[in-house]
Amino acid sequence: MKVRFVKAYKSYAVGDADAFPEAEAKALIGIGLAEEMPAEKPALKGEKAAAAK
Repeated sequence: MKVRFVKAYKSYAVGDADAFPEAEAKALIGIGLAEEMPAEKPALKGEKAAAAK
């Protein structure tokens, strides 16, 4: 599960994101250190990246 940190934790700063096993991710979310990131949708054929403006 991919999470984004809302508080600094060990070697992670606020805003950092990383993938964790589901049990560990739920624990980090439960104690208020992180929030779950929405799943990334696959790009559709012909769709341009948002950063490529």
